[in-house]
Amino acid sequence: MIRNKNVRKVLQIIIGVGILGFAFLGGAYIYRLRTALISSTETYKAIIVKFEERVQSLEKKNAQLRDEIFAQGVELTNIISENYELEGEALDVSLNDIPVDDDIVQDSVRFIVAGHLYGAHSEATPIVPAQTLIEFVPEINKLSPNLFVALGDLAQYPSEESYQALHQNFLNEVNIPVLSAPGNHDFDNGRLFYENEFGQTFYFLKYAQSQVIILDTEVANCFIIGGQKEMLENAIDTALNDDDIQNVFVFFHKVLFLNGTLQLKEKPNGACRFGSNYTDLQNEIFIPAAQNKPVYLIAGDVGASGSNLSPFYNKYPEIDLYTLAIGLGDSPNDALLQIDIDSNEVDFELIPIGGNSFLPIESYTPEYWAAP
Repeated sequence: MIRNKNVRKVLQIIIGVGILGFAFLGGAYIYRLRTALISSTETYKAIIVKFEERVQSLEKKNAQLRDEIFAQGVELTNIISENYELEGEALDVSLNDIPVDDDIVQDSVRFIVAGHLYGAHSEATPIVPAQTLIEFVPEINKLSPNLFVALGDLAQYPSEESYQALHQNFLNEVNIPVLSAPGNHDFDNGRLFYENEFGQTFYFLKYAQSQVIILDTEVANCFIIGGQKEMLENAIDTALNDDDIQNVFVFFHKVLFLNGTLQLKEKPNGACRFGSNYTDLQNEIFIPAAQNKPVYLIAGDVGASGSNLSPFYNKYPEIDLYTLAIGLGDSPNDALLQIDIDSNEVDFELIPIGGNSFLPIESYTPEYWAAP
């Protein structure tokens, strides 16, 4: 009996020591784990602080670079606009030998619009313009439009050869004046090369019951500033104060109105590398104007891959401000935008030229193009 008691005491002592040892080891482990966690947390915090400092530094540099680009863009735009005749009537702005009749007074007019005229990108010498457009020229003439508006990128690379092909294949074959809102590719051989061939790159004119405004999104890296912004403001004010003008059309290349705010499954052909001032233009110019008369903003830097964001359509809620995009990729998805203007009524129709059929353009909203 005594022996059993002694054994139990020894076992109790052993178990107690084991428990104490386990508790000690567990406590030591928890202490080390806590110390390591605190250390890693402090390290993590230090990394986050350094990362945030780096982001702030990059944002500051980006802001400085943006300011420099903005200032240079204003200067360049002002230098260019000094040599431009910015307002209608005597403007020689047609790309072919058919002048724009800006004294037209008829109630019904028709515009045909397309962007990215050279179509698909090619390492070989591309056909100029897109083959789909060349083949559709007889049908364009049958539609009897009053104006054709090209929304940039007339050739993949501007040269005497490519411009000669553009004239032979398209400009000399259509029986209407052709206007151009130039794109980035149009200046790949220098701005003077383009201007010597086709003239100035931004202006406005009254055409029948519409104000037609052509913008150059390339002169200041997607910023409509300086003399060009002043011209835009003047054109809008003139339209709002002219009872004969019922609609305002603003044509340009880069898709400024996407502005990085929409999550879409497709992208425009090219991006505005340093952003744009579209939000300012929207709030200061376009929205106030659209509260008085319909304003249509139409871009052309889409469609190069065959379907990317072409066509695109959006209407601002509660006001008559519309944003559209149309462009060619020399593919079955190519289409032209036909705009029929009858007094104060404006109708849009997609004209397939690549073989595929389309829904009404009003179907191709941001919701249609939304990322899944």
